Amino acid sequence: MSLNDEEQFVVGDLVVFTGYELDRPPLSHKIGIVVGVNSPVAYASDIYEILWLHSGDRVTVSAKHLDLAYTKNKTDL
Repeated sequence: MSLNDEEQFVVGDLVVFTGYELDRPPLSHKIGIVVGVNSPVAYASDIYEILWLHSGDRVTVSAKHLDLAYTKNKTDL
């Protein structure tokens, strides 16, 4: 899932939104940068603050709706 050994995103990771949006137009296939890591509260996965490059908005997103925008090994391609 990510570059660190604990399978969590780290600040600076380039991510793609893979979830769905109900309130605003879909962010699917949009690219963002992890700019903050929030501790999991009552969620099944961690919450991250993402800076979306297409709009400049900073939004908190559950890890289950994110994926890396790149692979770490050439063999992953």
